[in-house]
Amino acid sequence: MNTHQAAEKMLKTGLFYTELLIAREFGESFQHGEVCLNSIRKNKRYTIVEECQPIKKIKVIAIDGRRVSLDELQNTALLFKRPNLLIGSDSHA
Repeated sequence: MNTHQAAEKMLKTGLFYTELLIAREFGESFQHGEVCLNSIRKNKRYTIVEECQPIKKIKVIAIDGRRVSLDELQNTALLFKRPNLLIGSDSHA
């Protein structure tokens, strides 16, 4: 998992994430989740909403001004959902 993959996942789901939740989502350590969320917080290309009560969590609402995930954009362009065979490839990353 890298920061951009984490941000894309967060944008796609539209949910708030803590360091532990994003780490579990990708099967990584808590420290890795912490690094990713801190990078998302600091990077200006990500527009986020941050909540501090009762626990600190963030939600990505846009990446470089784009408010929908790359998967959704590709599905729209193709006019159908991409086959599972193609979803695993990171040719656009």
